[in-house]
Amino acid sequence: MRKFSLFNKRSLTALTLSVAMVLGVTGCGKDGETTANSGKEGNASDVVYVADYLDVKDVGDIVNLKEIDGVLHMLTANYGEESTQYKLVNYNLADASSTETILATANGGYLSSSFFNEDGSLETIESKEEYDDEWNLLSREVYMNKYDATGGLLSSEEASAKLKLDEEYYISHFYKDSEGNYLIGSWEQPLKIYSPDLVQTGEITSNNPIDGLCMTGSGKLVTSYWGNMGVDIAVVDVAAKKVGTPISTNKSSGSTQVWPGPGDTVLYVNGNELCSCDVVTGEIKVVMDVMDMDINADYLQRVYPMGDGSYLMSFYDYGADTDGLFIAKPADPSTIKERTELTIATVYANQDLNDAVINFNRNNEEYRIKVIDYSTDDWDWEASITNLQNDIVAGNVPDMIDMSSLNIPWRNWAAKGIITDLYPLMEADATFSKEELLENVREAYEVDGSLYVLPSTIGISGVWVKEKFAEGSTALTPAMLLEMEKELPEDVQLFYYSYQGEVMYNMVYNNMTAYVNYETGECNFNSDEFKEVLAYAKEQPVDIVWEEGESLPALLKEDKVIFYNMNMHQMPDYQFHKFVFGEDITVLGYAGEDEDGIRIIPNGCAIAITEQCEHKDIAWQFAKTFVSEEYLTGHLVWGIPVTQAGLDNFIYEAQHMEGTHGYGWDDVNIEIESATDEDVEGFLAILEKADELQYQDTAIMAIIEEEVKPYFEGQKSVDEVADIIQSRVDIYLKENM
Repeated sequence: MRKFSLFNKRSLTALTLSVAMVLGVTGCGKDGETTANSGKEGNASDVVYVADYLDVKDVGDIVNLKEIDGVLHMLTANYGEESTQYKLVNYNLADASSTETILATANGGYLSSSFFNEDGSLETIESKEEYDDEWNLLSREVYMNKYDATGGLLSSEEASAKLKLDEEYYISHFYKDSEGNYLIGSWEQPLKIYSPDLVQTGEITSNNPIDGLCMTGSGKLVTSYWGNMGVDIAVVDVAAKKVGTPISTNKSSGSTQVWPGPGDTVLYVNGNELCSCDVVTGEIKVVMDVMDMDINADYLQRVYPMGDGSYLMSFYDYGADTDGLFIAKPADPSTIKERTELTIATVYANQDLNDAVINFNRNNEEYRIKVIDYSTDDWDWEASITNLQNDIVAGNVPDMIDMSSLNIPWRNWAAKGIITDLYPLMEADATFSKEELLENVREAYEVDGSLYVLPSTIGISGVWVKEKFAEGSTALTPAMLLEMEKELPEDVQLFYYSYQGEVMYNMVYNNMTAYVNYETGECNFNSDEFKEVLAYAKEQPVDIVWEEGESLPALLKEDKVIFYNMNMHQMPDYQFHKFVFGEDITVLGYAGEDEDGIRIIPNGCAIAITEQCEHKDIAWQFAKTFVSEEYLTGHLVWGIPVTQAGLDNFIYEAQHMEGTHGYGWDDVNIEIESATDEDVEGFLAILEKADELQYQDTAIMAIIEEEVKPYFEGQKSVDEVADIIQSRVDIYLKENM
């Protein structure tokens, strides 16, 4: 690896939003083949949507909104360091005229909750709080304010005493039902019911916290919260003072946010899709793929159904620091300009990938990229990879694949000619040379001199240890760990946890190359060393034994725990753990003899292009986005850049931090300052040793886990189990290499 040179070439490109952005038609990477935007199985839609942007300047955070007779009534907030400015914005959809009124809080507090009435008038909860120097709450006053449709203050009443609220009760939910009753809630607290004149008439408790709350178009009050398997919703029966039977939304990540939908439905985002759930029938439908309108679904703040089948959406783009408001309007697919589509397969699409796809689609009139996410609702990684693999075997090969998951078998796909060598594409590109990539990164991803995967940023996976315990060691082999275990004092452990599963992970699963030669396809699980590891693991507790005592940082510092598994993604990771250990540290890897074993792990995106892709030059232009100087010097990039220019900027930023950054772990809290030259040298010494890619061989792990169980339970001998594992893994390697 070359020495870094100090320079700062940070350049940020502001995101420019067109006034009207049109959806491209989907296809399969071939000219002229088009299909309409569609949802998941059984929910195909013949409707496509176009995004019509509203010319509302500096809309800010839309706190609440309601459409009445063609006029959007919006309560917005612009947050400053000292105070928040609220505005009432009325936007006429017919002629695009608008009025803005600065909404003065009646008592100098902030608006914690609000709702619009049918006539456009606004009711808010204003909270006025006092804190001491350590931000302990001293007092809270709660006011109920009423404004007319133009923002004029009609009334303000201090309501804490009338509502019978203590000072700790923070109002997060504020609604009025069709009978005029007020519903007031505070997240995990019971939902309180008040008459129109604020007399409490009851409360609603639930086995699950009332996290979110909204009212459907038909007037049904619905709560949303995290259930056992993801986000659940349930109808709140105000008259009966109870929460109904939960309905699963099939949403397993993100927030619990739901918005009022038309009729008996609520709306929510699941991955890249806007979905609706009927709270009466439980039916779930995919309304649209938000990315088809070149919008990152993660940035949506509010979704509001219009009477004509359109959806009003507000968003905030964190990367570009821009916000906006648009209407997703249904359109006839035949009116949409056709573009050739390329597909990219991924498992749990990340924000960086989505942003890059959106940016490409916004700036290309001939081609567009469609993300195909193979993730499952229950976060089953193995099932996701299997589904992708099955599609490939069936001939449904995407144009590109995001290889950022550790257990994607890309080397197997490379050997079978499914993914293409990227070096010829680089050689044909006058603006990019393979030498721009860090040499150790190229080595980690190369197979027989070819490069099949292009990562954006990486992390380093290794075992942190004080230098005095690692003298003369290049890697943690099973033999070394076993020998150290025999010599340890009784009150000292190799690792923080010592149970069967942890031993197997540290000595076998993380150390797979000690038993498997992936170049020759040979394995040695019937060796004396492997049997000794199994014997040692058997002596350990079956499960974790939790004991109260000193924190892990304290045990590492006092030499009571020797090794600590950790991934390093940023310079402060190195600085902080150097402080925790209290003296010079080094990082070792799991490996066989004469290897460093420090592994590279993909941190951001890692793009491969398939042989079946008919437009490899276009796919390369997209993949190259992730190693561009603009991308790798961006202020939101996480991880270690894979190019020399990116690494130079990474080091420069680490040595020129603005202020300090707090880092904490259990009972250790410090402020990280700019990295010293010594920090940089230590960091780079670790990075330079990492030239092998981390790979979780889940197939072999599954074989071992299945076969060792009878030995751990005393039903088979170690020789029998080792021979069975050797035989099964040998067969597996012959069939898959």
